[in-house]
Amino acid sequence: MIAEDEIDFSSGMYGLPPGGLRLDGKTAVVTGASSNIGLSIALGMAQAGADVIMVARGAERLAKAAEAVRGAEPKRRIVACPADVSTVEGVTAVAGAVEAEFGMADALVNCAFASGKAGIPADLKILEIPDEMFNETYQTNVLGTYRLIKALFHGHVDAERPASIVNVVSGSGLLPVPVIHNTAYGASKAALWMMTRYLAVNLAPLIRVNALCPGNVSATGQPHTETARKMMSQIPMGRVGKPGEMAGAAVYLASDASSFTTGAMLVCNGGRDW
Repeated sequence: MIAEDEIDFSSGMYGLPPGGLRLDGKTAVVTGASSNIGLSIALGMAQAGADVIMVARGAERLAKAAEAVRGAEPKRRIVACPADVSTVEGVTAVAGAVEAEFGMADALVNCAFASGKAGIPADLKILEIPDEMFNETYQTNVLGTYRLIKALFHGHVDAERPASIVNVVSGSGLLPVPVIHNTAYGASKAALWMMTRYLAVNLAPLIRVNALCPGNVSATGQPHTETARKMMSQIPMGRVGKPGEMAGAAVYLASDASSFTTGAMLVCNGGRDW
C-alpha cells in the first residue's frame, strides 16, 4: 500500500517509458538514405538499436552508404534496397524487401524527395512553370510517400500492430521563399504535411504519423545554396544544421518516447520563424 504523499515511479506513469528512446528489436525503413539527412537518420536508427532497410535510387552510392552504417553498427542488420519510390515498381520493391528480410516494418522515415528543378531555366517566371515540375515533385513527395505507407502498413491494421511514420517536410511548404523554382516543391511539401495530419487522425491510435521539418542542413557546415546563405541572418542559432541533428528528432518520433505524439510537426531549423 502506497501512502498518498509517496512518489511512486514503479507504475510507469512518470519518466521515460520502458526502452525510452531505444528502438531495440524494431525494423526501420528510411528512404533517401544514401546521403545527408537520410543517411544520418539511417545511422541514428541503427545506433538506437533498430535494424534498417536503406532505400535510395542510386545503387552504387546506396551500397557505399549502407556499408558505412554496417561498419559503424556491426550488430545491426542493414539492408540496402535500391529503388525509386516515385514509381509503383519502386514501392513494390521496397515492400518486397521488407517482407523478405523482416516480415514487417515498425518505423518508416520518408526522406526521399524531388525538387523538380533539373533543367529548368534560371529566369523562370511564376506563370511559366511547366507541368513536369509539379508531376515530378508530387509523384515522389506526395503520391510515392502515400503508396509506400499503404504498401508497408496496410497489414498492420489487420494485425493490430503499432508503428510509427515520419514524413520529412520542408519550410518551403509552410511559407514561400523568394525562389520561383521552389513553387512546385513547396506546394508538394505543403500537401505532404496535410496528408500527414489526415493519416494521423485516421490511423490512430495504432499507427502514429508525424512530420519532421529540417531547416538549412549541410554536411559541410556551410550553406549549400545562395538562397540558404541569404537566410543565415534569419537563424537565431547563427549557423546551418548538421545532418546528425535531424537523426535525434527522427529517433524520438519513431520511438516509444513519443507514444502520445501524432499529427505533429517537429521543427529543427535553428529557431527560424518557419
